[in-house]
Order: sequence, then C-alpha cells, then structure tokens
Amino acid sequence: MSRISTYPIQSIIVGSDKVIGTDVLNNGATKNFTFDEIAVFLNTNNKIEANALRYQYQNWKTTEQRKSGTISFSASDAGTPPFSTLTSFMLSKFMLNSSIDISSYYTIPLVGSVVVISQADNPSNFGLYNWNTATQNGAEAGFFDIGLTMLVSNGNLIKDKDYFISLLTYGGAGAVDKNFVFTQPTNLNPWVVNHGLNKYAAVSVSSSANEVVYADVQYNSLNQVTITFNSPTSGKAFFN
Repeated sequence: MSRISTYPIQSIIVGSDKVIGTDVLNNGATKNFTFDEIAVFLNTNNKIEANALRYQYQNWKTTEQRKSGTISFSASDAGTPPFSTLTSFMLSKFMLNSSIDISSYYTIPLVGSVVVISQADNPSNFGLYNWNTATQNGAEAGFFDIGLTMLVSNGNLIKDKDYFISLLTYGGAGAVDKNFVFTQPTNLNPWVVNHGLNKYAAVSVSSSANEVVYADVQYNSLNQVTITFNSPTSGKAFFN
C-alpha cells in the first residue's frame, strides 16, 4: 500500500466521501468515516463553537425521565405543538451533550429580550418570542420554566429534532427603550395587538390617511392591548 502522503489532494469534497481512522470502541480497528457522519457528530455534540444554544425537543411523558439538553413541557405528551401556541416550556440548564450549566444566561441577557427558536436542520420552522421569565423549576432543579410571548412564527416543534435558541435583540436593563409599530391593512374593530414589548406601552393610532385617531386602549397584559374604535378602522398603532 502506498504512503497516504503520496495520494493526490482532492479539491472537490462530497458528503459521502470517506476518510480512514481508528475505532476506539472496537479495540482500535481501522474504520472508514464519511464527511456527513463527521459533520453530524460535530454538530450534535457541540464540538463547533457558536453563539446559538442547541437543544432537542423531548415529547416528555410521565412514564419517562426528562432528559438533559432538552426542551419539553410540564404537561405529558404535548405532541407537536405549533410555535404560535408556545407561551411556556421547560428548558434544561445544560445544552445538548454538554455538562456546562448555562442557566444564568436564561435570565441575563435573555429576560426582556427577543429570541428566535429555530429547527437546526430547517430554519424555516421557527418562532420569534419575547423572553419574559426564567425561573428554576421547584420539582426538577435541572430545568428552568421559561415564559414567552410569541411575535411571529412558522411550523411546529417536532419530536427528537434539534433546535437553536439565539438572542436576536437585547432588551434587558440598560438597553435602548423599545418600540413597535402595528399595521392594520383592512377596516376592523377592535384591534387586538400583541406587541411583545413586555411593558404597558404608550399607544397612539393613525388612520390609513395618516390622521390621528382617538380610540379606547385596554391593556390585556404587558404584551397585548385591545384598541376599540367608534367604527371599523384601518391604519397603524404606535407603541413606545
């Protein structure tokens, strides 16, 4: 067999190409590895440094143990919930395949900020949220209860798929005051608006003709208001 150093260097690489190595779990036997297999190992075992946190969605059931490195729900057998319905979940204090406790990150800087939760192998499945609260679960100390307000989303959480949690916009103490503009393109009364600012925002309204409109504003929560008019109206609402 020729020395490996004498083989020509291949400039075009595909995922099914193989490299040769040692199988340490099989008495040091020689083994082939594909680039696809190596990439999966590096990604799922956090061997590549990245700013996103990686977790697996566990469709937890009462007959199972809640796994480290997972997103799950306190209710048993939640199935494949749409991102649009998420208002809370339980989050491991460890990332997937990691023994480092990163739970302090869940409060600072995430509380009060906007985060995106996206499927690792399909980022078109995602949820954009205001990260409202993060408290350690009283019964399971290895997990935190996360409270959310959905801003925009597409798709569902899928069992055993991996998900990234990434800080999108910092909104904690000392950050620039937040604002939000809502557009209602068609005549409607009332408007129910999820602004995600996590505060009782000042609200002003203009019509589609850019004229000031007077309306009744009811604060349903820190992140939602109902705006009621004398008649169906289109235009914009400005939150500060």
